[in-house]
Amino acid sequence: MKFTAFLLSSLLLMTGCSNAVEQSDSGSETVSETKTVAGSSRDNVAKKNIPDNSDTGYVNNPQAPDTRSLNEIGQVFTDEDGTVTLKAITDYQKAHTIGPIQLTVFNIKVVNYSPSHDLIDYFHGFTHSEDNFNYLKLHVTIENTSDQVVDFAPVSILETNEGEKKDFDDDFYLQNLYGQLQPHEVKTGELAFVLDQEDIEHLKSIKIHPSDVFDEQKNVLNPGEIIEIDF
Repeated sequence: MKFTAFLLSSLLLMTGCSNAVEQSDSGSETVSETKTVAGSSRDNVAKKNIPDNSDTGYVNNPQAPDTRSLNEIGQVFTDEDGTVTLKAITDYQKAHTIGPIQLTVFNIKVVNYSPSHDLIDYFHGFTHSEDNFNYLKLHVTIENTSDQVVDFAPVSILETNEGEKKDFDDDFYLQNLYGQLQPHEVKTGELAFVLDQEDIEHLKSIKIHPSDVFDEQKNVLNPGEIIEIDF
C-alpha cells in the first residue's frame, strides 16, 4: 500500500511539473509574440512619422493654390483656394551677393488666378479685378552670412518691361521675408504681386530691386542692386 501511494504521489508530481512546464513554455511564446507585434506596430508608426523633405522650401499659402505642378504654358491647377493657369515662366535661377546677404531668386512664374468665393474679399486691397487677375510669383532664399543682425528686403520694387511697378507692400503671400535676419540666419519662401496693368502677351522681362542692406541702427552696410530677368 505504501508503495502504491508513493507511486501515485510520484505520478501526480510529474504530471504537475509537466503542466507547469507547458504553461511556462506557452506563456513564453505568448510574450514573444506580443513583443514581435508591438515592435512591428512601433515600426509602422515611425515610418508614418518620417517627414517628406522633398519640398522643404515650400510654404503653403492660404491665399492661393500651390503652383508647383505648373511647368508648361496653359497648365491648370485647382484646389479649395481657386484655379490658377500658367501664363509665363522662366528658368532663371541665380544667387546674388549684396554685402553680407546671399540672395537666390528662382521659380518665377506668371499665372492667371480665379480665387474661390471666400477669398475674393481678401484681394479687394490688391486689385479691382479681384475675381480674376494675373500675378507674378517668385521664390527666394535669403542668407545673412555675417556675424551681425542685418535688415533687408528681397524685393523693394518690382518693375515690368511695360512700366508697371509694385513695392513690398503689394506682396500678398505674406511669408515674412522682409526685415531683420539674425547672424547666419536663412529665410526661404515666396512672394507674389498682382499685375493689373500688364498685357501678359507683352511681358518680356522684369526688374527686381532688392533693398539696401542695413544694420540694426539703420545704417546702410551695402547698397542694393537691380536684378533683370527675361521671360
